[in-house]
Amino acid sequence: MTSWSRLSKAVLCAALPALAVVNACAADDDIEEVLEARQALTTVSFQQGSLPSSSYAGSTDATIKEGSATTNFGAATTCEADGDDGSGVDKYCLLKWTVSGIPAGSTVQSASITLQVTDGSSSTYDLHEVKRSWSESAVTWNNATGSTAWATAGAKGATDRGSLVGSVTGGTGSRTITLNAAGVALVQAWVDGTSNEGVIIASTSNTDGIDFASSEHATAAQRPKLTITYGASTGTGSSTDPGLLVAFIGDQGNNGNADAVLNLIKDEGADATIHNGDFDYASNPTAWENRINDILGSSYPYFAVIGNHDAAAWGGASGYASYIQARHARVPAMNCTGELGVKATCNYRGLFIVQSCIGTGELRSTCAANASDQVSFIHDSLANDSSIWSVCAWHKNQHDMQVGGKSNEVGWSAYQECMSAGAIVATGHEHSYSRTLTLTDVGNASTGHGKTGAFNLVELAPNRSFVFVSGLGGVGLRDYDAASHDDDTWWASYYASNKWVKNGTLMSGTSDYGALFIRFNVNGDPKRATAYFKDVDGRLADEFTIQVQ
Repeated sequence: MTSWSRLSKAVLCAALPALAVVNACAADDDIEEVLEARQALTTVSFQQGSLPSSSYAGSTDATIKEGSATTNFGAATTCEADGDDGSGVDKYCLLKWTVSGIPAGSTVQSASITLQVTDGSSSTYDLHEVKRSWSESAVTWNNATGSTAWATAGAKGATDRGSLVGSVTGGTGSRTITLNAAGVALVQAWVDGTSNEGVIIASTSNTDGIDFASSEHATAAQRPKLTITYGASTGTGSSTDPGLLVAFIGDQGNNGNADAVLNLIKDEGADATIHNGDFDYASNPTAWENRINDILGSSYPYFAVIGNHDAAAWGGASGYASYIQARHARVPAMNCTGELGVKATCNYRGLFIVQSCIGTGELRSTCAANASDQVSFIHDSLANDSSIWSVCAWHKNQHDMQVGGKSNEVGWSAYQECMSAGAIVATGHEHSYSRTLTLTDVGNASTGHGKTGAFNLVELAPNRSFVFVSGLGGVGLRDYDAASHDDDTWWASYYASNKWVKNGTLMSGTSDYGALFIRFNVNGDPKRATAYFKDVDGRLADEFTIQVQ
């Protein structure tokens, strides 16, 4: 068992939920077991406009009514079931949720559906798997979609519905339905990527109907919720090489400060560098390339992502892109595919890197804020990879994700895709250093972007990530903007020209140029990393641990 200091253990215990860990945290020797227990299982919920974040819009539902066999009720604020809705006719409730962000290979341990009953019933209604594709805006008693009929009207055919997965009854209020073994297997199939058509709540004999708040209900917390608890498979991707050290910088410049930072990276022994945009501010790709070669070497793994100041000299025979491509050709271990620095993925010694131009519309319109081309690329790249460690790398920021005066230039979609996949978000652009706490609801300032946990421990899991800006590569130290950020609650550390906060504590001194260093796969734990921001004067402006759950 790895030895932890008492301070580290105390901080971790303070960050853990009280339930079921009080005794463990009381005994120092049990801290590793507590952490391992947290890593073993992860629970995530899906609820329209609420969970796993306020941007989730993957819940759909609709009532189908035998008495109005050709009418669609997909926009109603309730979803209803009754075995006799008058004169013997029935009505049933269809529900489904898009499941995303759960790593490939995960094993579903349990699943439940929580519904807000608005009109209770003493009768029991069954939930069955739905087998046929249906559309919320078109489904009726007769048809599953606008052009496809149910095998038997009311989704009663053997190819319309399948196994019994649970049941519900009771008066008004919240009702949680724990899915049976068939239900867990059904959710597992959804997670594995097979067709997901949700469930149907129905009875052909009950005479006391039951109504639920739908995904259109005005109160988000009362909308249908699917909750999944899962464990990582034994081989949820590979980790990095033990002790892999990677430097992160941005906003470099063409001066002695830039040289000092590169020399710092060399002196620290970093195996690779990820440079998140704004190379030399001089549109001089040859000089920029020579600077890196002179200090780090022509065969050094240097991953460069475009910034707004790089767009003007990006293309052409001697543009930045040409030098980046040539380096990748010289260093096959960088192992990248796609348009390097713009829309590419790399797997360097087990570290998965998604490079994006999101927000850098100076290059092209498909790089603008919330550009669907880039957002889809980020989503697909992360969904199709099972590496333990993933990094989303781009240049610009949202205003809340830096501590200076930068405006909203990226959009929240890209951040949310990375958070959903449990990937680190690495940026530049603002000429300071800043790091958030663990975030679970990025994009929702009203919840502090879902900030949680300890200052010096950030956690990665589906819908748990953190964001940092490392923009002290050599040009223009910038201020912490108190007017904009004094009410922020999500920062763990920041290092600016007028203020330095380290793990929640105000420090004496102000920033200098430097880099963030992350050492992956440490102390025999492939899911642990240690990180520190070091400046050219040798000060450690930030120190923290990263743990994959």
